[in-house]
Amino acid sequence: MIKELMTTDVLVVGSGIAGLKVSMELAKAGQSIIMSTKTQLCSGSSFFPLKASLGTQVTKNDEDKAVFLADIDAVSHDMQDREMAKIYIDEIRDRVEEFPEIGIEPYKLSDDRKACFANHGRTIYMLKDWNKIRENVTEIIDHYPNITLMERTAVISLVKQDGRVAGAILLNRDNDFIMINCKAVVLASGGFGNIYKHNLNPNDVDGSGHILALEAGASLVNMEFIQFIPGFTSPKYKTLWGEHTLNYCKDFVDEEGNSILDSVLPEGLSKEECFKIRSTHGPFTNSLPSKYFDIAMMKEIFRTKSEDGFELLYDPEIYNNKSDFYTIYLNWLEDRGINLTKNKMKIAPFAHASNGGVKIDSYGRTGVPGLYAIGELAGGIEGANRLGGNSTGACMVFGKRAAQNCLEFAESIERLEINLHQVTAQLKQGIHAFSADSQSALTPHEVMDAVREIMWFHGNVIRDEKNLQAALNKIKDLKASFNMGIFTNNIKERKSAFKARNFLILSDLLLKAMLERKESRGAHYREDYPFEDEFYNKRLVISRINGSLKLDFEVR
Repeated sequence: MIKELMTTDVLVVGSGIAGLKVSMELAKAGQSIIMSTKTQLCSGSSFFPLKASLGTQVTKNDEDKAVFLADIDAVSHDMQDREMAKIYIDEIRDRVEEFPEIGIEPYKLSDDRKACFANHGRTIYMLKDWNKIRENVTEIIDHYPNITLMERTAVISLVKQDGRVAGAILLNRDNDFIMINCKAVVLASGGFGNIYKHNLNPNDVDGSGHILALEAGASLVNMEFIQFIPGFTSPKYKTLWGEHTLNYCKDFVDEEGNSILDSVLPEGLSKEECFKIRSTHGPFTNSLPSKYFDIAMMKEIFRTKSEDGFELLYDPEIYNNKSDFYTIYLNWLEDRGINLTKNKMKIAPFAHASNGGVKIDSYGRTGVPGLYAIGELAGGIEGANRLGGNSTGACMVFGKRAAQNCLEFAESIERLEINLHQVTAQLKQGIHAFSADSQSALTPHEVMDAVREIMWFHGNVIRDEKNLQAALNKIKDLKASFNMGIFTNNIKERKSAFKARNFLILSDLLLKAMLERKESRGAHYREDYPFEDEFYNKRLVISRINGSLKLDFEVR
């Protein structure tokens, strides 16, 4: 079953900014690295052409550190890891200086800017020109003979021995099973937006790292807090909408031209005021009155069962605003053949980033010896809302720290000899658990499409017990109709079969987390529990005990 055995010091899963940072740090220190990526070098959300540029916010000076921490505290609603936030703030200035080492040349904005949800402006470094960055990264990687790049490979299981990680099973580009024997594994595989039908992520951001970590004995935290950002459904599907353009929006209407906000806005909140507040942040949040903008969309989607989106009517005056904040975005749209006043601009809620993830400490350690998690995959400094401009910086800060600790760990141990017969038996057992006794089973793609549909309708901006429970029942029915074994025997379907399996596990735990938090806080909105409740001032931790999910609120 396993066709090849490879050895290395450290396996790094993912080749976005987090994966690149940790790989190069470890390679510089002399470790042999295998970097596995589902697609190609420079993948994941880091390199997805969603927008013209990405920003990284850093402290202006030492006096700003306390203010920066207060900004994170304010938006996190007690769901953040405050110690990790402090570390980020203390180290980000130094880490920004290291961007060129991994092929990125950021530029500093001339003035301080407020990041999304931030109360104060601070220094912002911008990252852009992704094609040039890819060229730079490729050239740099070529200078590291101890980094082996494995493209179009999927890690499907981690192997543990004597209580620690000892290797991993992969499907290579030919869909053959291969075994990697290593001292440590660093997961940097990104979020899970692809589990939603409409999302602002590439297809490889599918939550596989979460399942790898969970099944290896790590825990997940804050999984119910997911960013939903309006994206264009037309004229160009899956294009990021710039919320600041709402300052020039005249109305938000359905197919018949009726304003969709009129029926949901509470007394005292005007349409203009809702637009003004909503123009300051991209993701939905229950924390601000602008929440009705997104709630109105979902209510209409439920009512009409249509996913076509709703039309924004723009004032042509927007094109007379010559500030960089507008011209960069508007020119980027024009390059894609989009004009806000000439085209019919429709938006709907798209899944974007996950605020939670694998529970780690300040060195990326998961609690499983030899297993690290960094980047969007990890649940760290973010809370119920995610402060803009911290994601890329966190990849650098905790990528460096994970590499430092992983180096110490790898140098202190020897690789363990792996029993291939035992590993093969465990792999077959895992496949059997998702092999329904049916020859007329759903295909992996049918399972994944169904999961995406269920999650987009029931695990979106508006959640309630009835719909979440109905969604869980649908996921259970899907599992009962999926015979994984049939498709793992088909070499062309193997990767899809494992991805479908992961979707079934991930959707189940996400829906259960949404059910468990019976309140509304930040990105998590329960229509049946619309207010924040002090009882839930604690993070929800998900673990796997004897093959079953366990959800507990953390005592802190």
